Amino acid sequence: MTKLSKKVIGVDVGSKFLTVSFNDLNNCDQVYNIENNQRSILSFLDKISLENYCLVIESTGNYSSRILHLSLEKGFETSLINCMSIKHFCRMKNIITKTDAEDAKAIRLYGELFRPESYVPKSIEIEHLDQEIKLLNDLEEEKRRYAEKLKALRFNPYLNPNTEKHYERRLKQLEKEIKEVELRLPKLQNAEFKEVKDLIQSVSGITARFLYVISIFRNNDKPIL
Repeated sequence: MTKLSKKVIGVDVGSKFLTVSFNDLNNCDQVYNIENNQRSILSFLDKISLENYCLVIESTGNYSSRILHLSLEKGFETSLINCMSIKHFCRMKNIITKTDAEDAKAIRLYGELFRPESYVPKSIEIEHLDQEIKLLNDLEEEKRRYAEKLKALRFNPYLNPNTEKHYERRLKQLEKEIKEVELRLPKLQNAEFKEVKDLIQSVSGITARFLYVISIFRNNDKPIL
């Protein structure tokens, strides 16, 4: 059975629970809540047929990664869709009710109508690289917040030197952690991208992380539709 003829399982994702919506083989609507852990997900996947069903999963970062990878490992055709696509779809369909069950149904209807492309899994190396880039961005954002707080604090005429030192120590620690992550990030080696790499490196103000983003897109990490 081709993907176009398979029934769609819409998956609304939360940190603790997944809500799934699908039509069973008798065309009756079914909605289940599943704990977002490996045992519960595998138990659910074992009860449905590869030949009859495909999955469309709401993309919520790390929370959706478990069911995404487990379904792929089981051999299911699985799509990952951006939550903004679902939001616009609900507006188009005038779906106002906001419950997990309604969200899962909306995701299913979206999948049935648009039949999004199957997700192409990243290599382990790219997965690790992606996590390192996100960590680097988080550390730099935290450094920015601490720098702004310290700047504001120094306007206080009764500045506590111990408080100031705490902020200074934290900023130095963050700078150290940022350098450690940057040293762990691999460098582009592919000759196909050497010219682009050299061009980017020649432009002042562009940091190394953009090179790593290029490497992710190069490895078929397509933007989510």
